[in-house]
Amino acid sequence: MRPLPVALIGYYQILRGLISGLFGLSILAFGGLTAKLASLAAEGNAMQRFLSSFGHIAGLIVLVAAALHIAAGYGVLEMQNWGRWLTLLFSAAGLVILLPFLHGFFPMIFALINAAIIIYLVLPATKRAFRGEDSDKPIRMAA
Repeated sequence: MRPLPVALIGYYQILRGLISGLFGLSILAFGGLTAKLASLAAEGNAMQRFLSSFGHIAGLIVLVAAALHIAAGYGVLEMQNWGRWLTLLFSAAGLVILLPFLHGFFPMIFALINAAIIIYLVLPATKRAFRGEDSDKPIRMAA
């Protein structure tokens, strides 16, 4: 059976992925519009090509990251160790990205959530649960 914190972490990762996916789609949609407006203002094709390709590349990168967040959430919900590792990676990256902005309320909240996820997922009992070991068994020391 999956513990409640694991379920919450899994759903949180999926929610992050869905929101990131919407953001990536908006980058793709508005990147083309921005390129068209820039071509009208600059009367040249170089700026239009640059903005169009930059918007497409940035949008695709965000969509790939969103898909990985959803995959991590699914992996955590299925108690797969790769999902735990991927979630640890994304939470650590999110924490590092938020460090310069910790003077704000919402960045502090999201940093605390990422820190709590990291702490919970590295606990020995949580690691054993993701490896499929019985968490009630005592840890044996090597002789």
